[in-house]
Amino acid sequence: GQANELVLMEWGSNPMELLINDKATTLPINIMDGKWHHVCVTWSTHDGAWEAYQDGVKKGSGQNLSAWRPIKPGGNLILGQEQDTMGGRFDITQSFMGQISDFQFWSRVLTANEIHTQASCGGHLVGDIMSWSEELIEVHGGLTELPFEPCH
Repeated sequence: GQANELVLMEWGSNPMELLINDKATTLPINIMDGKWHHVCVTWSTHDGAWEAYQDGVKKGSGQNLSAWRPIKPGGNLILGQEQDTMGGRFDITQSFMGQISDFQFWSRVLTANEIHTQASCGGHLVGDIMSWSEELIEVHGGLTELPFEPCH
């Protein structure tokens, strides 16, 4: 793997961006309002098609974002901090400030219905690539783990 193969970030007053293999697109999502939100972004390597959902509602879509450039296996998954080299060179100005209650990662594009069901707490699909509940989460940089169930 390499740095910036897959990045979803919103920092400072910048809009949320999706970067795949260093190709970027701006997402029409705003989560900086002090409320809890469900965010889901899909992407297909076959045609570079992406969709962005906020609270179960599709907010935008696009094509040709790093089409035919798959994410390589063996990388590092880092939540809350953009990295400039694989596994390192972190810039404090590019760090997430807030709370994350769940994270799931799939090897396929979820359907709009599956995304809506997840966002409305109608079910809990577990990511087949990575699941917050299954992985050993390492907390760094003064972060605190607190129990929280967003659907209860």
